[in-house]
Amino acid sequence: MIFIMNFKCCSKNSSEAENITKTYAFLRAISDQNRLKILCVLQSGSKCVCEIVPLIGISDKLASHHLKQLKDIGLLIESREGKFMRYGLDKKAIKEYKKIFNQVIK
Repeated sequence: MIFIMNFKCCSKNSSEAENITKTYAFLRAISDQNRLKILCVLQSGSKCVCEIVPLIGISDKLASHHLKQLKDIGLLIESREGKFMRYGLDKKAIKEYKKIFNQVIK
């Protein structure tokens, strides 16, 4: 089966070009298996690195690296609890990325 997609975003319109850039950053960020696992883990609520690590089986340092990648594109929010940093999903940003993605691929 062949799927034909209409990519209306390939025009020179600046907002469409911006959507392509945002979609690319989003897809690049979630294209890593560990980052997808982190997003899954955080669906149940915010967690610190020490709670994430045993659930996905990676080192603290690697988890922090992946959390930074997700935070840099706006998928995560962080809050300090004492000496620990907690990470949670930014549901508003995720909703916006879904909207942009749907505009790029119709």
